[in-house]
Amino acid sequence: MTVTMPRFADLYFGKSDSKNELSGGRDDFVRSFVDLNRITDAVVSGEKTMVLGPKGTGKSALAWYLHESQHGNNYLCVVRDASELPLADIPRLDTGQPAGTDRTVSAWKFILLCNYLALLLEDQSCDLPNRAEVTRVTRLLRQYGLLGDTSGRAILNVSNTTIEIPIPKVGTIYRRESRAKLNIFSLLPYLEEWAANARSGNRHLLMLDGLDSIFLNDEKYDESLASLVQAAYSINQKLSNTGATGTIVLLLRNDVFNRVALTLPDSQKMRDDFSVELDWRVLSGAAGANAPLIRLVNGKAARALEVGRVDVLEYFPKNIELHGKSHRTINRLQYLLNFTRHTPRDLLRLLDAIRDVEASQVFPPSERQLRQDVIREGVLQYATRYFPGAIRNEFAGYEFGPDEASKALDTLQTLQRQRFDRAAFAQQLETLGVTEAAVVNRLLKLLFFAGAIGNEVQIRGGSYMQFYHRRDDAQLYLHGSFILHNALCHAWNIPFSV
Repeated sequence: MTVTMPRFADLYFGKSDSKNELSGGRDDFVRSFVDLNRITDAVVSGEKTMVLGPKGTGKSALAWYLHESQHGNNYLCVVRDASELPLADIPRLDTGQPAGTDRTVSAWKFILLCNYLALLLEDQSCDLPNRAEVTRVTRLLRQYGLLGDTSGRAILNVSNTTIEIPIPKVGTIYRRESRAKLNIFSLLPYLEEWAANARSGNRHLLMLDGLDSIFLNDEKYDESLASLVQAAYSINQKLSNTGATGTIVLLLRNDVFNRVALTLPDSQKMRDDFSVELDWRVLSGAAGANAPLIRLVNGKAARALEVGRVDVLEYFPKNIELHGKSHRTINRLQYLLNFTRHTPRDLLRLLDAIRDVEASQVFPPSERQLRQDVIREGVLQYATRYFPGAIRNEFAGYEFGPDEASKALDTLQTLQRQRFDRAAFAQQLETLGVTEAAVVNRLLKLLFFAGAIGNEVQIRGGSYMQFYHRRDDAQLYLHGSFILHNALCHAWNIPFSV
């Protein structure tokens, strides 16, 4: 019996941002979420407290899926957006300690514990021995602006000022302390004790998202980010050792963690024992059709339509015809992946662009498989409308400003070639007024970790391309040849080979 395939124009590939997808339709978002290797179970149980992966690999989607799926599942989850906090100013938050790493760790502990305790208070079944006292203190913190949507502005306002919290004239703190007010450092042991002693039949997850906006090599954030990781690790250890009910979960880019790990004494333990990676990399050859990334695409399309199975690749001819007189063809999966950074977001956006072209009916309707001209037009729309903007978004928060980041992309575009070396890049950049060698190297590194360029690595008998998103341990080799990503070439009308 022949099974009727859904029309390609009816398939669902989500949206670029999980929060936008969620607001557009919660049921579609939850139903189409694909749980890679049951990561959700490891996070909810507290086994894993750090989710790593390049930008666009689904860290935010994981957090918001857990948030939206919490009802009836014996856990409570709140997602906080760290991009709304002034990370560079947190080391200036005066906890009552001398300036330095210890003070920054305490500042982060304070911020995390305040939000964690607020989550505990939402759980009416939570046995919180000091609930009345916790409620009073968290109410004070909210009045100070240190909880909720205004917390970022509050931190800016009180930087370099010692915060002192008035002590309610009842409760544990009042009985133990001889002072009417406590600074952050003196208040921390009480916050930790309250969090550790809470008991509930529910688990509690405080997830910190928004750290993808922190750009690599922005030194003013290093101390703050490293201290955040250390603070969360320390709190989680205490919660685990006391049999507490929850964990603090950080969502981090691999490159961000690798950078701050150099200053963390337990970084390897953190990665080995408590982190999980959203690894969607695709195997070469026929095995690639069963890779996690392709399973995600198939699962998302199938669940949204509430059908048993969808094989998205079956909608494509096995080989895609390339433009040119040679009439050369390329395997369909390789063709699609070569226009992406091998991340879920890129591939889903590419497929959605092709779906839009098919649905537009500008071209004659496809039969069982998509027409070649529909595929090529969809790839062009994706390359011009999505990919350059996605690369620019990687530069958000760049330490040296948007002008310098823009010059990096302008230089790539005006080179008008796919393969180039450092000398050619530096010469073209000089026409935009940039001459310092350190800036040239910095911008090349910026472009490499954004996925705009890769390295051409020479090996015996040939060479291969190395892109960061395909190997998270990849490092830029400044003295080698570079290759501009196919999607940027296509967007900028630069000749390229797929």
